[in-house]
Amino acid sequence: MELLERYLKSVRSCLPEAQRDDIVNELSENLHAQMEDKEAELGRPLCESDVEAILRQHGHPLLVASR
Repeated sequence: MELLERYLKSVRSCLPEAQRDDIVNELSENLHAQMEDKEAELGRPLCESDVEAILRQHGHPLLVASR
């Protein structure tokens, strides 16, 4: 999950300090839920390319932070 951690760190760095923790926690929960759903759908653990595809769907960290 190193890729996910780097993604969340990138989003976090673009957020206002007062809201960072709440927003990153919510985003993390959302992404973990999506990954669990995808694992169930595929019937196997996700590989790095699967995680990358999910993160791409969410968008560039700067765009995610600006929402």
